[in-house]
Amino acid sequence: MASQFQPAVVHITRNALDGSSSFIPSAPAPTQLMSPTSQLSYIYSTPPSFSIASNSDLEHHNAILSSNIAPSAGTPGNPETPMPLFPASGGSVCAILDFAPNVEGGGGFMHRTKTVDYIVVLEGEMELELYGGEGKGEKRIVKKGEVVVQRECMHCWRNASKTDGARMLCVAVGGEGAVEGKMEFLGQ
Repeated sequence: MASQFQPAVVHITRNALDGSSSFIPSAPAPTQLMSPTSQLSYIYSTPPSFSIASNSDLEHHNAILSSNIAPSAGTPGNPETPMPLFPASGGSVCAILDFAPNVEGGGGFMHRTKTVDYIVVLEGEMELELYGGEGKGEKRIVKKGEVVVQRECMHCWRNASKTDGARMLCVAVGGEGAVEGKMEFLGQ
């Protein structure tokens, strides 16, 4: 899926021993297809316990980049090594998700992660469906600029538009018992 939106460019800061701050060279976020109609742009993640002073978060980030991205920055990631979207307990992941127009009006899949997710719709409108059992789930249209705090719920996201793409920013924080990359699907 080619996104209709501009590639995300990531600006990361660092600190020197003398207390000064600077930027690491900026780069486009690596991307990876999640499905034929959705794409993930990996921004940053932290391990469960990290030290800014020792740069362990940067080491974690660089290790993910080196194992997931093709030789030139901004190119699609290695599909054999998925980029993280769901962190381990105490960790975090920041990503941008792009969705193609939902021409057929369906899509999405019910799933749950052991995370608290802060989700901001940046472009378009997204439908968030919550599982309620026996067809009793709730649905909401989340519009550009609106925020969802999603707390370990069984849910499904889909683009609400048949003609326009949609983009969301997601920051996921791993809750108790979270395992990196693990999702529970409805019926499991």
